Amino acid sequence: MGLSRIKEKVKDAIENIYNNDSDLFDRENYEVTISCKLAQYLHDKFSDFSVDCEYNKHINGEKRVEELGKNIRPDIVIHNRGTDEGNIVYIEIKTDHNSDFREDDITKIKFMTKQNGEYRYKLGAFIDFNRNKENLIIKFFENGEVIE
Repeated sequence: MGLSRIKEKVKDAIENIYNNDSDLFDRENYEVTISCKLAQYLHDKFSDFSVDCEYNKHINGEKRVEELGKNIRPDIVIHNRGTDEGNIVYIEIKTDHNSDFREDDITKIKFMTKQNGEYRYKLGAFIDFNRNKENLIIKFFENGEVIE
């Protein structure tokens, strides 16, 4: 599956949240609530893969970003469990009512998408949800770099 098709599927899933579940933003739900809902829509679009929230495992160990000096729990991953073959998408999300620092999420995505690294996710996405869809920010990453 090509990168443009993967991006299209991720964008479609985001569109589904705004069309069907926008009240989650109005209610200022926790990020994990929104990421789980997004994962449901992504599962429909990537049915040949596992779509997992807060998946902290790497093969049989822990997912770790050495540049941050810590183990991590990605908001959503689309992958094949137990292998690095088929690591498709790595996603971190934020919401407009979450003032946490976003740069650590960006660092994680860059690290996870590097093709000379351990994890080699094909695509990374940073999604900054906003109640107002026009203020939604999506940054896609390939091989550790922001792409269009």
